[in-house]
Amino acid sequence: MRTPAETAPNRPAAAVDNGLPLQVAVIGAGPSGCYAAQALRKGQPDIEIAVFDALPTPFGLVRYGIAPDHQGAKAVSRQFERLFGQPGVEFVGNVSVGTDVSLEALLENFHAVVLATGLGTDRRLGIDQDPDARVIGAGDLIRLLNSDPDARLRHRHGGPESLGSEVVILGTGNVSADVARLLSKSDLDFIASDVDDDALRAVAPNPVRTIHILGRCEPHAAKWDASMVKELAEIVGVHLSVDGVPLLGEPAASPRTTVSVRFQHVPISVRRLDGRVRVTTRRAGDSALVDHLDADTVITALGFDPSPAQSAQFGGVEASNVFRVGGPATGRLGNLAENRKLAADAAKGVLEFLRGQEPLHRTGLVGLRDRLPASVVSFEAWQRIDGAEVRRARPDRCRTKFTTRDELLAAAAGSGALVSIPTATPEAIDTTGEVK
Repeated sequence: MRTPAETAPNRPAAAVDNGLPLQVAVIGAGPSGCYAAQALRKGQPDIEIAVFDALPTPFGLVRYGIAPDHQGAKAVSRQFERLFGQPGVEFVGNVSVGTDVSLEALLENFHAVVLATGLGTDRRLGIDQDPDARVIGAGDLIRLLNSDPDARLRHRHGGPESLGSEVVILGTGNVSADVARLLSKSDLDFIASDVDDDALRAVAPNPVRTIHILGRCEPHAAKWDASMVKELAEIVGVHLSVDGVPLLGEPAASPRTTVSVRFQHVPISVRRLDGRVRVTTRRAGDSALVDHLDADTVITALGFDPSPAQSAQFGGVEASNVFRVGGPATGRLGNLAENRKLAADAAKGVLEFLRGQEPLHRTGLVGLRDRLPASVVSFEAWQRIDGAEVRRARPDRCRTKFTTRDELLAAAAGSGALVSIPTATPEAIDTTGEVK
């Protein structure tokens, strides 16, 4: 059996006029990194680019951050696949810069380095919080439901556990709408998705009965798209109200899930109380108006920050040939359209810098080959993972992802040892769409 490294392609791009092709390393194969690589190639088609990622799979947030029931948005990965199909563009997966290979080694071998490492941690509440209260991050939850092998909830002691029948979501952005939608859907609503069914059944054995969404801002200042709220309200069996006013009128039948959005509620503490969680808020502009809300779990959807590892490895890096794009540049994870524009602007800056430099020889990825781990995953190897996941898809799912690095690397190597997983039978799903 071949290792992924043995099948790694080595396809040099055409040299520039002086015979010294420009070499750029991009750290992070998520949308910002891929968009930046696309823009660099558009600006200078003969540039050589190596895109590194610590995961064995490319596409970052497209694969693990976009909600698994939004396959239309995930389809952007197809244009990134065309990028990696070009000579002179390499995917270098399962390589952690800073651990497997140093940033200094990249700077020695490439003319420029682009940091597109994203923001790996849910932003913390920053208020009085009982450490024993059940509080999880929305990013952690979505990564779990997207089969991220490194999802923190997957690796907690005892594995993922039920969120309960009543949850509070703090934040009124698109991520909070994603979480509310995922937790209120029936099994039938996930047809054609790539949701991690095992993880979903662990955290929400049945759709959550009551979801409270709290925002500190006024309704017009909410950061979510109106289309996201409309999509949530239109799920069959969901009743959504905003500050007590039903969004689509009163339901004709008892709803499966009630979603209540309340604005101008500023959280001031999260405490554990009788095995549940109590969220205390005050009304914006009037600290005397205090409310208490009890639930089984609190989910924070307040944005993202660099992970401690990202801060330690790249936080203080400053050099004229090091550029940042996406989360490391702006401090926030925007939507795909925003990231595409920002990546184009960053690529323009990279090319302007490169064209102003003396043409020094850099070997690019070729100079690093002997320093890369044997388990490096090429784009060709990723395509084997992709094909295996599609072939093992459960009924009514577009793919069933591997959830461990060992499985991903075995699929990358073309191992025939990977067998189909047990699949849910139609009899296991009742008429409401809930798994029995």
